[in-house]
Amino acid sequence: MPTRLIDVGHDASVLPHLVFSSEVRQSEQTKYAALSYCWGNEKDAESQFKTEKASLEYRCANLPSELMTPTTKDAIAITRAIGLRYIWIDALCIVQDDEDDWSHESSQMNLVYRHASVTFCSLNSNSCHESFLNRAPAVKIPFQSTIHNAIKGSYLIRLHPRTVHGLRPTKYEWDYSLSNWSKRCWTYQEKEMSTRLLLFGSLKMHFACGRYQWTEGDEAPMDKTSSRILSQVTRFRASHISSRELYQCWDSLMNEYGKRSVTFDKDRLPAIAGLARIVGEALQDQYLAGLWKGDLLESLLWESTGAILSRGLEVHLQNIRQRNYVAPSWSWAACPVVTSQRSTGKYLQRIIKEATIVDAGVDTDSEDPYGRISGGFLRIRGKLVAMPIWLPDNQGDKWSNFWLHKVPEGRLISDYLSVSTDWLHKDTEQGLDLLVVMLLLRNEPDDETGIPYSRALLLHPADAPKQYYRVGTLGTFGRNAYELMVDWFKDSQEDTICII
Repeated sequence: MPTRLIDVGHDASVLPHLVFSSEVRQSEQTKYAALSYCWGNEKDAESQFKTEKASLEYRCANLPSELMTPTTKDAIAITRAIGLRYIWIDALCIVQDDEDDWSHESSQMNLVYRHASVTFCSLNSNSCHESFLNRAPAVKIPFQSTIHNAIKGSYLIRLHPRTVHGLRPTKYEWDYSLSNWSKRCWTYQEKEMSTRLLLFGSLKMHFACGRYQWTEGDEAPMDKTSSRILSQVTRFRASHISSRELYQCWDSLMNEYGKRSVTFDKDRLPAIAGLARIVGEALQDQYLAGLWKGDLLESLLWESTGAILSRGLEVHLQNIRQRNYVAPSWSWAACPVVTSQRSTGKYLQRIIKEATIVDAGVDTDSEDPYGRISGGFLRIRGKLVAMPIWLPDNQGDKWSNFWLHKVPEGRLISDYLSVSTDWLHKDTEQGLDLLVVMLLLRNEPDDETGIPYSRALLLHPADAPKQYYRVGTLGTFGRNAYELMVDWFKDSQEDTICII
């Protein structure tokens, strides 16, 4: 049971108020609903109707209707309509300005949604200040066929600001893909953990439960896609898949999660903590800022894939040093953009690991290893090469491909070198003082591409000796490129460095 719930009473004559679950009579079967919704932007979040230390006592006496946001009003109305007495809403059931309470309650979010009788999902609102029950107005146009008199009916036309790409999307696909709800970090875990979903879209209402989902007005149910991560954890516990396959499933999950946005960057890790806890308990592995220690070397090769990147390396480094701490530079969570565990061949065979993880760890803000963190380090041992890099002016691009590349002595490095930076190129950046640490080599042709490859990290010196920031990745493709890269590192000495 959550620590607190909202008691909505049996009808509108009862004033809703907060209750502590410990005070609810044990004889009652305490079924409750949960709400999954978008807070909105920072301004919306600031004016959200919420519980704080100063207002907790008052919230337990009364939740004034005149102070409620439209989203909260809708959720309470639906709870009463379906015959439930309690609902959990994060803004009210968590004391928002109490760090200890927030950390504890957010660490239990997976259980809150998992044990809720039903989760209400507000697909039809972008903010807590919007009602999700009010659909956009529609125009009903009667139709009568001029060819066959028996064919008649009506069209319902409603304006949508965006379009759905694809062939004849279902009403559910339309509602889901057009919603801001489907693009937020917190709602990802809430959807994955819930056993029953009641989704309120701009077109229709939808219900998902078990294997099926129903859309308002449709007679037959459709097959529902179950939570991949939960089903894979179940299969792993039954020894039907290996830990390697579960790591791969986590990477796939992060590919989707990384495309989502969050109002506060520091929430990027807490918003996925519930799913991480389930995977961690199954794997018995150490969780490190969105990555797993047992799969750490290969997982360092994530790539940023667009959106809100810093313009220029110096600005990027400034942001790393000065912004509110979210994660170490080697974690995808440190990059406030779309990130991707791109296909690096990490799960194919015949991979040679050219570096060794000596140690890694993070400093957590609380006792929860899956929540917010305040620091992190990664000590790695491998061959290192200093590399002055020249990036062409790609007009705000972050990808650079080189057909020929030479170090200052004139020695050819590679006939094809691909560089992915964690920042957007600012005009022409030349002679950047970077260090390359080789992580993976594949000395036999890839079964899919037919070419060998190498993968490395790009590092920039931090303030202390032998400390570096991760600033990108580097790769080679093709037999000649592979052999040249091997030759490039041949005379390098192994060293141990720390990435922060």
